[in-house]
Amino acid sequence: MKILLLKIFLLLFPLFSLFGSAQQKEITGKIINSANGEALPYAKVYVTYADGSKRSASTDFDGFYSIPYDTVPDSLAVSLDGFEGKSFFIREDFQPEHHVTLQRKVAQNKNTKKAERTRERHIDEVVITKKKKKYKNPAFEIMEKVIERKPSNNPEKFDSYSYENYNRMEISISNFGKKMEKRKVVRDIKTIMETAKEVAGEDGKPVLPVFISENLSDYYYQKSPHQSTEIIKKTKIEGIGIEDGSMFTQLTSSTFVKYNFYNNNIRILGKDFVSPINDTYKLLYDYELVSKNHEIDGERYYLLNFKPKRESDLAFMGSMLINHGTYSLFRIDAEIMPTANINFIHSLKIQQEMMRLPEEDNWLPGKTRVFLETARPGKESVAVFLKYYSSIKDPVINQPINKEVFEKEIVVLENATTEDEAYWEQNRHSTMTAAEKKMYGMIKEVKNLPSLRTYLDVIEVLLNGYYKVGNISIGPYLYTLGYNDVEGLRLRAGFKTNQHFSKKWIFGGYLSYGFKDEKLKYGVHADYIISREPWIQAGVNYAHDLGQVAFQYEDFSVRMNNIFNAFTKNGKMSVRRPFWEDQYQAYFKMDVLNSLTQKITFKHATFDPLFDFAYHDPEQGIMNDYKTSELIAETVWRPGRRILQRANNTQLNLKDNIYNPLVTFRYHRGIKGVLDSDFDYNKFTLNVQQTVPMGILGRGEYSLTGGYIPGQLPYPLLENHLGNDFMFYNKYAFNMMRFFEFTSNRYASFQYIQNLEGLITNSLPLIRKLHWRNHVTFNYLIGSLDPKMMAGNSIGHNYFQGLQGKPYMEVGYGVSNIFRFLRVDFIHRLTHLNPLPDGRVPPKFGVTLSAHIKL
Repeated sequence: MKILLLKIFLLLFPLFSLFGSAQQKEITGKIINSANGEALPYAKVYVTYADGSKRSASTDFDGFYSIPYDTVPDSLAVSLDGFEGKSFFIREDFQPEHHVTLQRKVAQNKNTKKAERTRERHIDEVVITKKKKKYKNPAFEIMEKVIERKPSNNPEKFDSYSYENYNRMEISISNFGKKMEKRKVVRDIKTIMETAKEVAGEDGKPVLPVFISENLSDYYYQKSPHQSTEIIKKTKIEGIGIEDGSMFTQLTSSTFVKYNFYNNNIRILGKDFVSPINDTYKLLYDYELVSKNHEIDGERYYLLNFKPKRESDLAFMGSMLINHGTYSLFRIDAEIMPTANINFIHSLKIQQEMMRLPEEDNWLPGKTRVFLETARPGKESVAVFLKYYSSIKDPVINQPINKEVFEKEIVVLENATTEDEAYWEQNRHSTMTAAEKKMYGMIKEVKNLPSLRTYLDVIEVLLNGYYKVGNISIGPYLYTLGYNDVEGLRLRAGFKTNQHFSKKWIFGGYLSYGFKDEKLKYGVHADYIISREPWIQAGVNYAHDLGQVAFQYEDFSVRMNNIFNAFTKNGKMSVRRPFWEDQYQAYFKMDVLNSLTQKITFKHATFDPLFDFAYHDPEQGIMNDYKTSELIAETVWRPGRRILQRANNTQLNLKDNIYNPLVTFRYHRGIKGVLDSDFDYNKFTLNVQQTVPMGILGRGEYSLTGGYIPGQLPYPLLENHLGNDFMFYNKYAFNMMRFFEFTSNRYASFQYIQNLEGLITNSLPLIRKLHWRNHVTFNYLIGSLDPKMMAGNSIGHNYFQGLQGKPYMEVGYGVSNIFRFLRVDFIHRLTHLNPLPDGRVPPKFGVTLSAHIKL
């Protein structure tokens, strides 16, 4: 009988256990910032029962908590440093999911702080003791060991690693001004916001989500040779005004949001922030040891607070946990100082938690959260919130990776965009609340508002310069209206086809008319994308328009500056020596490697000057115009280049590899007799440019150029060094040199800018609050002009000269970020100060004012 009862008990025990566990319930939820919906990790959550007993838990990295209970507790309370605590009673009919919002504590006013400092200085008694040894901050002892063990703890020590990565990005807006709220589009939007308050949480400010994305990918890294790739397996994107989903999928991948605090500097938003684990930490940061034995899951850590010595520096304040024994970083909560010298950003916070790998004492960044809030430049502007979250899973360390994996840095699989909510529910690394999931639906609802379309169209024109009408984009609008002394009032209309017309062909053209010269100018082009993997493109174009000798050749600007190009069509064009030109071109361009681009161009052009010009050719005599036909080979090497494929039939070169050199080599081969060309010639030019990070000294930017043109040619085909008669500063020009002051057929130049950020201005109390930044510049040019060139080009000119072996030099200094968008440069010319051949005296000093917008 006993044996039978035992068998029955063993059979039914799992059922009893299952029934018992079913009675065990949980109170769950998420703790968030009421102002912006930011998840709040490490908050304390308590439930209290009628008999006074308590149960507690801490929110995890994602702001979630879970507390088991048998009977319904009486109350729930939440607390977190820096926030107002909150507690409330729990009713019998309560829901087991409780999302709670917390408000930040209001900062004390100056009088309160002054009173506290007075109380702190009150002395009750005086004790005389022996002189002690000089105080040593105990945090420094810990930091010394952290720095000492950086090489062994830095994740970059691994030969290779891979893992599955999940990331989510959300962008929302809130806080509309009173005047804006009267506009129909804002009223329509706020109606949707009010019906979805749960997105912000109870008593939180309603927010309007405008963009949300999720990516699930496999990430691969290899140390030598250094390369990485991310294969995006699944992506989900919804955004207002977002048409090119493929580009945003790549932009929001984890490849572009990776922070390693073991590096001395961390690049964020194009700026270098000093890490609190910098090798020179004592010079840059103050530290406080808060706890020697902070325990999490049975592991002990040192808890340190840190803040920069100078509040205006690009540095962080916050706290970090350092592991006992290994002195490795486990968790960091870092945010920029409110007084940091950075524009348009109100707050920026990075939270990161490291994952301990199965191999002992090895760590990788396991979870990362970034929160950014933009500044509001005016009462009628809106606040924009960006939240980014990423986590890793199943890391594999130091295992061989097939080299074919690294053929492309970012790969989006063909079925990645297929909608499959069941897939996301199963594979998300972190839970999304019902309110967060509702953001997708809110964005779709807002996108259908007719009143919003006009605003989206305006934004598109401002960003791209074109207005899209079906298959055609009209523009660019910067060129629509202009005025110069040759054409008078100039009107221009242009267009190009977009991706809706064809994924392969791009057609475009323009018409322009000057009311003073009463001449029509025009141009057409046709381009064909042969391949996207790798990128191969070819095309032809023709233009009948005015050219300018001053801007005819070596321009090595990294990116096309449409504002500068549009400005060159205005003002005193006559001083830049205009000429009529019929130009025919055919080109072929391809990415030989990801970092290597080759372009071959055939160009035929006529030169019919609108200024006094004559050239004595040994064979043809005096020439007042000419024709050229040339083959141009251009090789561009960008190590570390990152490119994105865009739906609008272009590539996007991301400006995140500026610390690597950019090398450009060009060779021009002029061929006499082809299409009645008048000259045989060769031209060789090489340019190297780079940005060099220098920590607290800011950044250095240099451009080194060399060129050689053998033979005898008219001076418009030589190198006419770029002067600057404009009122604004141009970093590619010699700003105290006039146009055509010097010409060379062999030359070398060095141009340098040291952006000191706020190194000096942050130390000046009266200027520090203005957020001005300081910089210094230096330009150097050495060159020569063959006497044969001077003899042939001396006809019809008041003067024509080379540098004659004496270098041209100028130095400058200035202040930028004035009112967030102005820059003033004070420039001194150091050499070639004697009167010019035409009697003019070169200026020794000048001041330029220019627009300069940077974060």
